[in-house]
Amino acid sequence: MTSREPEDPYVVLGVSRRASAAEIARAYRRAARASHPDSGGVGSAERFQAVTDAYDELRDPGRRALYDRSRPPDPPGGSVRYAAPGSRHVVLGGRVPAVTDQAPRGDLEEMLLIALSWLRSGW
Repeated sequence: MTSREPEDPYVVLGVSRRASAAEIARAYRRAARASHPDSGGVGSAERFQAVTDAYDELRDPGRRALYDRSRPPDPPGGSVRYAAPGSRHVVLGGRVPAVTDQAPRGDLEEMLLIALSWLRSGW
């Protein structure tokens, strides 16, 4: 990435480690538009370089596999949690899901379980 500490390319692009190549490409285009130096933001050139480096790392299947093997696996629930399927809004903080022996759930099923827990708690 840059001469500073390398950032996790999945975090830079805002995608999970299970993201498809198409999802990574969409996230790159979105992040590149937001951080392009011509947008006038402070530090845009540095952020744009980080986004470009992250995409270069993840777009090549061989480099992506090498990166994934060299890093510990994500905690249960993935590295990025979105407000809703297809949403661009990332949920920050919150509780970390407990580790269970259950099969991984899909996004829709997980959202329904969250909604049910909110309804039961009176939120």
